[in-house]
Amino acid sequence: MTAIVGIINRQGVAFAADSAATYTTDGMVKVSNTANKVFSLSRKQPIGVALYNNADFHGIPWEVIFKRYRDDYLKNRSFPKLTDYIEDFWHFLSIDILSKVSEVEQKRHVAVYASGLKKEMQETVNNELLAEQASVAPEAMFEKMMSTLEGMSVHLATFNRTSGFRDYEMADFEIYAQEVVEAQIGDLLSDPACPHGFRQAFVDALHKVIVADISIYLSYSGLIFFGYGEEELFPSYHQYVVSLAFDKRVKYYQETECIVSNSLNACVAPFAQTDVANTVVRGIDQKLRTEIGNIISTSYNDFRKIIVDVLNKNGAPSELSDALKELDLQVSVSSVIDRINTFIQENYVDKMLSTVAFLSKEDLAEMAESLVKMTSLKRHVTTALESVGGAVDVAVITKGDGFVWIKRKHYFDAKLNHDYMERIK
Repeated sequence: MTAIVGIINRQGVAFAADSAATYTTDGMVKVSNTANKVFSLSRKQPIGVALYNNADFHGIPWEVIFKRYRDDYLKNRSFPKLTDYIEDFWHFLSIDILSKVSEVEQKRHVAVYASGLKKEMQETVNNELLAEQASVAPEAMFEKMMSTLEGMSVHLATFNRTSGFRDYEMADFEIYAQEVVEAQIGDLLSDPACPHGFRQAFVDALHKVIVADISIYLSYSGLIFFGYGEEELFPSYHQYVVSLAFDKRVKYYQETECIVSNSLNACVAPFAQTDVANTVVRGIDQKLRTEIGNIISTSYNDFRKIIVDVLNKNGAPSELSDALKELDLQVSVSSVIDRINTFIQENYVDKMLSTVAFLSKEDLAEMAESLVKMTSLKRHVTTALESVGGAVDVAVITKGDGFVWIKRKHYFDAKLNHDYMERIK
């Protein structure tokens, strides 16, 4: 797990990240405080990237990928906008890095998705039968599975296509995934009760879940690109999710972004474990905020029941009680919640951002670091796993100075490695 915080205004952008990395081996959870999560993406240009969740791509550490892109692919090239660098990076990932991943490893990812889809389909059908307390013949079971797959396909079709698979058609996927599909659902296909269209229904749902901009069944990496393009006066960040990769394509899609302009002066952006940073910015924990809404809704309904009981005990007309029972209280509940949200926005979020808009580069770095440390402190003094901790790396990017490390850990003593320090100059 990770805590990353980005603070951005017209002066520049600061990113801070902890060093904790969580591993699970043999059922045991281990935490290491040596991970690197903030990287320079160019030696010349003012661009950087932060990383959370999965630390590798098909077994290749992201740190290796970032440095290869920086030193061997991007080199001294530059682009007008930060988004141009990002597109260049995705192109590099699909043609350079993915070419070094074996076909077996790529198809393994497809197999994970196929296995996940099969499991979800079967669990959905089994839960329906459990609720109905019924047992069905094999033919009826396959009909339910077919219906479930068709419903999933309809639902998945409502999602946008992920960028890397935008032009990846069903026919191409069916050819590529033929062996994987046979291996995953071969037992179902060989069943005499299996209907003619079952295989196609499964492939259709599998294709849709792969090309949709959602991440399920497989661990994902979060990448946040930040900095400036050549023609941009103000900084920005763009958050992406990366998961699946096969057949010369990488599944990635954008989650959030903040583009500073004259109209948008500042942004505070926490990633991964966001609870503490959001509490500071919004003045209230998000879980508490949600629970308050639930309590208000429950309280309104309880209050209505009390009124109805009092009316019935005192011989009030039944029409009055019935009218109260049928009264839709959700409008009133929503109005109260909207008033709370407006108060939070005006008295916490807006005031915080108005201050952040005028922070200096030093203050941006200090604020980002402080929010990460506060997250680490909360994990330390509560019963939660200390999944945020270790040294905090802090970097600032400005238009004039480029990428600058404010704080950075090394796995070695720089004083003992003069040759290394000379090489990186």
